[in-house]
Amino acid sequence: MSHSVNIAEIQAHLYKHLKTRGFGEGFTLTLMAHGEANLIFRVNSNRLIRVAVNTPNKRFEGDFKRVTQFEEKILTYLSGSGIGHELQARQLQPSDDFNYTYLITNYLEGGPLDYGRSHLQHCATTLAHLHRLPQNPGYALDELRHHVPTIAHPLTLFFEESRDYAQPYLQSADADADIVKMLEAVLAKAEQRLSAESLLSDYPHQCLVHSDHTYENWVVNSQQAYLVDWEWAEIGSPAGDLGHFLSPVTVRRRHNYRLPAEDREFFLHCYYEALEDADLAERIRQHFVAFGPYPAVRSLCWTAGYWVTANRWYADTDSPNAGDRMARLKRSQQQFPELWQEVMDWLNYPVESG
Repeated sequence: MSHSVNIAEIQAHLYKHLKTRGFGEGFTLTLMAHGEANLIFRVNSNRLIRVAVNTPNKRFEGDFKRVTQFEEKILTYLSGSGIGHELQARQLQPSDDFNYTYLITNYLEGGPLDYGRSHLQHCATTLAHLHRLPQNPGYALDELRHHVPTIAHPLTLFFEESRDYAQPYLQSADADADIVKMLEAVLAKAEQRLSAESLLSDYPHQCLVHSDHTYENWVVNSQQAYLVDWEWAEIGSPAGDLGHFLSPVTVRRRHNYRLPAEDREFFLHCYYEALEDADLAERIRQHFVAFGPYPAVRSLCWTAGYWVTANRWYADTDSPNAGDRMARLKRSQQQFPELWQEVMDWLNYPVESG
């Protein structure tokens, strides 16, 4: 359950705590971002600290420290891959002098994803690296499976979650009749495509997937792209990442941006080339044909449900990005018919094998 936090108080306590952990006198501790799950501070110029203060993710059952523990497992698995942050230190249980858990990592130079061709190419390369990682020595999924959910039937799961996410809006007395019809139509179309799930077993491949590709979860510079914030990670089909990255709901969060069709194809071409494995590329193509639209369906249904269930997490806080997120929520209401049409068009792509 979300709740308000006193950022200044946490920052002061964290500073005192770090002084006792060998940081010494005179270091700087600057708030960089406040998301739903973490407060992110920069220490001097070369470190980040992610402090878990909340979790909207049901898998953690409201236990904030489980967010830290989960992401610690992910970063440990990814160590040395260059895909994201390198873990330097951690507090996995609250201590007497600081009642929160945290991870300390290196600081990554770069900015958020801007969907220009250079950024698209770098992101495609990073995702290809992530998705072929289990084929590399030292990155087998066996140990990770003990800590990260494995999604065996993603089309079925995403459809069921989409239906659940839409319910608060569908059942609301204030629901707009036109949007109700849109939600019912997108769910009906998604249900019709569920038989395509067999393609994933016909062309098997599982890997770690990030699952949350909002532009703020990418750090991109002139050399490469990094993925950050692994709270929603899963083991499953790589098409989940591709679908969420290309979802119009995801893309539109970047200042109402619309990804041109030719840039979408450019990204996919770069991705398949970066896999450097023709057989793996074909397997993932089949996954994308079957599963690709479902992250967009889920995001669309979540968006409508969130209008009803949204708490005052951002409205009540003085977080630097609170205003932007509240404005994003209002924009999504205005954009919904366009987003719905884009998702419906994607669902209408034929499902073909071979």
